[in-house]
Amino acid sequence: MLLPGFIDTHNHAYLRAESMYWVNLDTQTLDGYKQATQEFLAKQPDAKQVRGVGWDLKYVLEQAKTTGKSPAQLLDEIVGKDIPAVFITHGHHEVWANTRAMQNAGITAETPNPAGGFIDRDSEGKPTGILREFGAQNLVISVLPQSDFTVDEYKKAVLSFQQELAPQRGVTSVLVPIHYPTDTFLEAMKVLDTESKLTVRYDLLQWADENRGTEQIPGFIERRAKYKGKFFKTDSIKIFGTGAGSTYGSVVWDQEVLKKTVAALDKEKFRVYIHDIGPTNTYNLMLDAFEYAQQQNGKRDARHMITHVSTEAIPTIPRFLALGVRADGHPLPKAFFDAGVSLTSSSDYPVREFFPMTRIAQGVLSGISLDDMIASHTINGAEAIFAEKETGSIEKGKAADLVVMSQNLFNVAPTALEKVEVLMTVFNGKVIYDREAKSDKKNEIVTEVADGDGH
Repeated sequence: MLLPGFIDTHNHAYLRAESMYWVNLDTQTLDGYKQATQEFLAKQPDAKQVRGVGWDLKYVLEQAKTTGKSPAQLLDEIVGKDIPAVFITHGHHEVWANTRAMQNAGITAETPNPAGGFIDRDSEGKPTGILREFGAQNLVISVLPQSDFTVDEYKKAVLSFQQELAPQRGVTSVLVPIHYPTDTFLEAMKVLDTESKLTVRYDLLQWADENRGTEQIPGFIERRAKYKGKFFKTDSIKIFGTGAGSTYGSVVWDQEVLKKTVAALDKEKFRVYIHDIGPTNTYNLMLDAFEYAQQQNGKRDARHMITHVSTEAIPTIPRFLALGVRADGHPLPKAFFDAGVSLTSSSDYPVREFFPMTRIAQGVLSGISLDDMIASHTINGAEAIFAEKETGSIEKGKAADLVVMSQNLFNVAPTALEKVEVLMTVFNGKVIYDREAKSDKKNEIVTEVADGDGH
């Protein structure tokens, strides 16, 4: 079956670099963490820091309680060297820092929680080494010897994403919500585009700092003009509206600052994309900001979006419709489809596997029509990234972004949809994946990890 190339409207493609250059903490034991870390350090004996991804928050807190040691002390023992170590959970909402990292950041009992962030403390008020949400995480990350990947590392990570992940899944376009400040990544994308090496369309979202409000908008405008090319652009803004997992229900931004920032961004013709996992009242707060922007600037074809939309957003459907705000989910509740809300389906890679058939199958099994689920990963996605004139459907004059499936999806039982495979992927008229051809391209499986707290 021939389909338009799939579009993933929540995909952190740049985080491919983590699995390539950090310690992968797949074995959830302290011994497993130590073995992986020591193997990493053995290959880099002169390393001035250690970064890792994939540790389990609940497990580490339990071990800290059992041993009577702080999480920072446990990580000191794992690293075994006086260098800063900062590990992040798979969901990216919590980091685990060792004593050296905390000392370098100057975090003490007197350090207040930053806006939108939380510093875990013991019974005496001393920081334990667990930092929740980016405002707190950045306290230790920003003072690391290398706080971001290099241009070359990002280039290799993007090429790996394009060679080993996206084409095997039939994905030809992604919307990428960047969740930290990184001109280095944008520079890498500019170089790759100039070198004609991009084989996915990238809609990159610049990250908005909840502490800087409207003052950061001139910088967004400069980057929008500087970082754009044939297959990438940076004309949208990512806002962390709420926490997730262990901080579910927390609101990151001051509401008045949020409203004024969204309105100012809208005035400058930026599309605003807000992360909100709930509960219901937080969806209303984000919609209040979009409503304020419309009151200030008038209504336009802005295609503002809220992602991570869950069942708790169902009461706000009339407001999504009235404001023209788009909803994005993994997949969305059936009620959003039934009501006719403009919507898309996505993965939040690397938190989830991003094979679109995974979401399509889940949606169909929940009662959503196959036609609607396919549209949520194709033409709806194209509209979400302002690319419906180039891609998203099979029409004369559009770019040939196509995927060939192993079966006709309409002849497959809902329970078997996820097993349908990609035979070929075509990007802009060029075959970039052919399962039958001899190739060394791998098809890695991405581990599914829930947001936490049942969301």
